[in-house]
Amino acid sequence: MSTSAPTQHDRHEDDEIHVPEKVHNTSNVDIGAQIVAGTVIEFDQVVMRRALWKIDLWVLPLLALTTMLQFLDKSTLSYAAIFGIIEDTGLEGTDYSWLASIFYFGYLLMQPIAAHILQKLQPAKCLAASVFFWGVILFMHTVCDNWGKLMAVRFFLGMTEGVVTPAFMLISSAWYARQDQPLRMGIWFSFNGVALILGGILAYGLGHIQVGIASWKWMFLVTGALSVLWAVLLWFMLPDHQGTAWFLTDAEKRAAVEMVRHNHTGIHNNNFRSGQLWEALTDVKTWAFFLMATIWNVPNSIATFGNLVIKNFDYGVLETTLLGMPSGALEFIVMIAITYACLRLSNTRTWCMTVALTIALVGSIMVFAAPYSNKAALLCGYYLVYAFPTGYILLLAMASANVAGHTKKVVTNSLLLIGYSAGNIIGPQFFKTNQQPRYLCLRFYLVWQNKSRASARQALEEISTEEELAQYGFRNLTDKENPMFVYVY
Repeated sequence: MSTSAPTQHDRHEDDEIHVPEKVHNTSNVDIGAQIVAGTVIEFDQVVMRRALWKIDLWVLPLLALTTMLQFLDKSTLSYAAIFGIIEDTGLEGTDYSWLASIFYFGYLLMQPIAAHILQKLQPAKCLAASVFFWGVILFMHTVCDNWGKLMAVRFFLGMTEGVVTPAFMLISSAWYARQDQPLRMGIWFSFNGVALILGGILAYGLGHIQVGIASWKWMFLVTGALSVLWAVLLWFMLPDHQGTAWFLTDAEKRAAVEMVRHNHTGIHNNNFRSGQLWEALTDVKTWAFFLMATIWNVPNSIATFGNLVIKNFDYGVLETTLLGMPSGALEFIVMIAITYACLRLSNTRTWCMTVALTIALVGSIMVFAAPYSNKAALLCGYYLVYAFPTGYILLLAMASANVAGHTKKVVTNSLLLIGYSAGNIIGPQFFKTNQQPRYLCLRFYLVWQNKSRASARQALEEISTEEELAQYGFRNLTDKENPMFVYVY
């Protein structure tokens, strides 16, 4: 009789499992199976911890700094708004609002294209190419002298950045065990907050330049140059998968693959499976993720309008750049704290989403209710609103951990990010308390799914060997096809 598959924390140094040769070079198996094919994997906890530490040391900072640059580049328009781009390009009425929205039309259009690209190519290389092209487009902002040209470059900027988050989700699920994903995804996403701090410092410095081109053009030149240089480094530094990780030994590569085996979500598979596409489109979870992504991101336009909001509190231009920085610090702290709680407390993702929403809701109420003369209360409320991205990253972590099968993953991620785009296009900042029950409904659905599948999983464990059970993780099965898959919530 076989017991349930051991978790990363249950394994002992003398545990081992043989991975059969027959999976090697099989077209439909995951790349993880090919990396460990024909080897005996020893569950040495020391090697596993060392592999995880090296992944945190090399992969995680690359993702975090890319996130920082992406958010800085996307929010450069907000800094440009207080440094004269509105006046210099003759923007009127809702022109600026459309510059914010058109970015997400490009982002939305890119999602099905990104899904196809990420199915066929390695996410790491797609990510580096995306960073390079968005850097080039940032340079192009400096030659725009009217609304039409700005609309064009903002649309294409949205398209180039549309690859980033789906690539990040695939990379995170391929490198980290499910219990480790919320904190790691929280860390790289929290660098949006670092971008707000760095952007404030950068804008404050460039705002003092009174010679040559306009200050807002300097913002686009500097951020564009940083992006192009970073793309080159990313191309060579970020490995495609564990098998090409230059910083891992052979034993650590196998240990890194073994850490994610029991995710049952795989690492990468180039084969498109129409059955997985259909399953993604008919899965209740897919549309729950889509609806939550749409609703959650309606207030995300604060990234574009934030500096104008502070300026409207009657602060000067340079003061505004500095006063926007604490919002980044709050976002960073809240995201790390709440995602760390998810690491320590199992199956608390949906509860933590509700906590983040509540903090942001309190801030929104403060901005709405505080008298205009009370600048301290207005600023405090504005800062608290920046707790809302924490809920979104937990939603990404749930989608990453609860969807298996490579085709199904890229399709689900694409639909989730279409929802993200739709929410950002809708635009005006507001929060709805009726979002909370949607998270809890998803939680109850996943709990029910686990209970209904438990008996079949137990029966399979009783008649299967450890060798047979181990192969399920890299067979490119969806979460519904894989009888060993357990949902997290």
